[in-house]
Amino acid sequence: MANKDRFTPEKIADALRKNAGLISLTATALNCTRKTIYNYIEKFPELQEVLEDIRESMDDIAEAALLKNIKEGSTQEILYYHKRRLGHRGYGDNKQIDITSNNEPIKINIDLGDGDNS
Repeated sequence: MANKDRFTPEKIADALRKNAGLISLTATALNCTRKTIYNYIEKFPELQEVLEDIRESMDDIAEAALLKNIKEGSTQEILYYHKRRLGHRGYGDNKQIDITSNNEPIKINIDLGDGDNS
């Protein structure tokens, strides 16, 4: 029978950090399956926190790059920002309709997007 705990949480955490939290790359680096990585993450809450921290950091990096491109006048990034962040100002493809039924508000969101799902 295989040793289910052949890795330490520290070794998994280190591999996650080295591979930007990407499970497939982490599994490849450790010569195991993605399921093994997911099992460790489920078993050790500290690994869940490591993964959340890595993903939050990557989100910050991506957002900083987006804002840099917006400041440089990139039309594509400006349009993306308008669609995703400025819907309350009338930009974007989502429209919200507020309906009241039995004195309870019902909110319906309608996506009028172009199908790019970005």
